[in-house]
Amino acid sequence: MDLYAELSENQKTILKQFREVVKDCQLPNSEDAYLARWLIARDFDIPKAEKMLRNSIEWRSQFKIDSVLNDDYKPPEVLTNYVSAGVVGQDKLLNPVWIVRYGLSDMKGILRSAKKMDFIMYIVYLVEGRLAKVVADPKKYNRVPDALVQTTIIFDLEGLSMQHVTNKKIIDTGIKLAKFYEANYPEYLHRVFAVNAPKIVSILTTVMKPFLPEKTMSKIKFFGHDDQEWKAAILECVNPDQLPVAYGGTLTDPDGNPNCITMVNMGGKVPKSYYLRYKTDTTNKKSLSIPKDSKEQLEFQVKESGSMLKWDFHSEEGDIAFAVYRMEGSESISIVPPNRVDCDMSTEEGEIRCDEPGVYIVEFDNNGNTRSKKIWYAISVVDSINPID
Repeated sequence: MDLYAELSENQKTILKQFREVVKDCQLPNSEDAYLARWLIARDFDIPKAEKMLRNSIEWRSQFKIDSVLNDDYKPPEVLTNYVSAGVVGQDKLLNPVWIVRYGLSDMKGILRSAKKMDFIMYIVYLVEGRLAKVVADPKKYNRVPDALVQTTIIFDLEGLSMQHVTNKKIIDTGIKLAKFYEANYPEYLHRVFAVNAPKIVSILTTVMKPFLPEKTMSKIKFFGHDDQEWKAAILECVNPDQLPVAYGGTLTDPDGNPNCITMVNMGGKVPKSYYLRYKTDTTNKKSLSIPKDSKEQLEFQVKESGSMLKWDFHSEEGDIAFAVYRMEGSESISIVPPNRVDCDMSTEEGEIRCDEPGVYIVEFDNNGNTRSKKIWYAISVVDSINPID
């Protein structure tokens, strides 16, 4: 976006005033386009934009963001190998085009193998790296002076599971990342194509919506599994030679791979060899012994619509199948489908919003295992409209 073609004369005047107000700041970028981002994000309210910018500069200092691209920072191997995110080209406005294969990323395995802040700092590393390349080589990126460079993201939800939308650690990390991005990278997002979205994506959007401004949410367009529909929408904004074949373009890897995995890996299951070892805590938890080839069900009464059913459990050895149901008369309605959970090395935390009052059943199923299992659990119903503590 050509900044000066977009700003009114009054806004250009405010931009000059803003530069004077923040002249004492050690800015990571001195261009007008950089300063304009903060004004645009705060509707050209100088005091609000100043506060936002100064808070971000403090954040950059605290977390040493300006040194994240030098040799002092080495991303954990599990993140470089299994976080599926990368740039494949440019859109028609010359913004970088990212592909994020979130549905194929084993977020639970990633967060068992790296701390939440390690994951967030890796995303910051990717964003800062791309920004640095665009600024450092304007000829390569066909960048006019003071252009407001943004990003177009193809957010692929193929493979999205209940784990992605109910695991508390995953949700909490997503919220933290959203807050970091909104607070420190204003106006970097041009648009998001969320493709291959299953029905359960509505759970994720309900959780994330309170933490994303309406302006940001308006830039996100959701598509189902009709690839003809979403490929056509993407091609309105991105030329085919800037897109992998798998997303409607003409790019392939040298070996012909249509997913261009040399630019964006395919995620995949994180090997347990990467997992960090945690000491599980039984404080304030109840225990439950489940014989082999059997299951136990716990009943919880939800009195108000909108309450949160929260769980925190681990096993002393091996995995266990976990599910949540809501009773309608004698029929049980699946809310969280049965799924085997590896919970002996770290706790499994999650929550679900109960849209209807009634009896909810939490099930631990040990069928198919040759040994009995001891489960330590804390499960509660919380009357709250906020899905995260």
